[in-house]
Amino acid sequence: MDKDFTCKSGVIESETLTECSNELLTPKGNNGPFVGKVPVVLAEPVIQIDVESVIQLDEPALEIKRIKKNLFITQCKVIETGYDFDCDLKSPRKGKLFLSGYVRKNIEYATVDCTNEYKDGISGKIKHTTVKVPFKCVSDIKFDVPPVIHATGETKQIALFNDNIKGYDYCGQEIIGSDPCEVSFIHKEFFNEKIFCELEEVKIFEDDILKDKIDCGSKDTFTFDKIIEKMVIFVRLKLLQKQQVNIPGKAQDHGNEKKKYR
Repeated sequence: MDKDFTCKSGVIESETLTECSNELLTPKGNNGPFVGKVPVVLAEPVIQIDVESVIQLDEPALEIKRIKKNLFITQCKVIETGYDFDCDLKSPRKGKLFLSGYVRKNIEYATVDCTNEYKDGISGKIKHTTVKVPFKCVSDIKFDVPPVIHATGETKQIALFNDNIKGYDYCGQEIIGSDPCEVSFIHKEFFNEKIFCELEEVKIFEDDILKDKIDCGSKDTFTFDKIIEKMVIFVRLKLLQKQQVNIPGKAQDHGNEKKKYR
């Protein structure tokens, strides 16, 4: 039977695009002074996370071809704890950062379907396994700029004056004072902006140890189906909070600025 060497792959359509013209506009804004509410950087910590995990492959592998990694943050919660116990107001305010997430790993590996001892050949398929390696940690934080936090105030009771109380004291005089039949309260509740995180940079250093090697029957040929993975992860974050800041106006004295650069 003749083989069909017809191939479906090829270029279906190709077109050279012309360049479109554009016009660059200068961004404009309002000149101060005024007050704005913008995200303020409270701290920029670099968190080190050490993870060790064991990964099971679907089939025995001859070798690892490629590992693709992506880190995702599922929780980034900051609790402000104030100053140290020695009450040194000159020291920076501190907090605790609760961080959790996972590293999504896509592992491509070569399998062994057949071997040829006479010609030293090994054939197999390229397969992949995708796993999520979780991590969780707590870290100390020192704020470069302290967060703005207002505590909810205590409830206050207000006494109402009344000079027409039905009743007399032991001396036979009318009672003048607070009204026992009516009471008012004042309650203050402050709403604070949340501290939120931005993921700036991730560095992952890892070492993979092949586990449970299996002899394939061929000379010096082994497969494995488990990987012991050791990772050192560095995560750089920005901790931010929306705060009201004073935005100054544009400098009017340009003469002094020119003198500086002469």
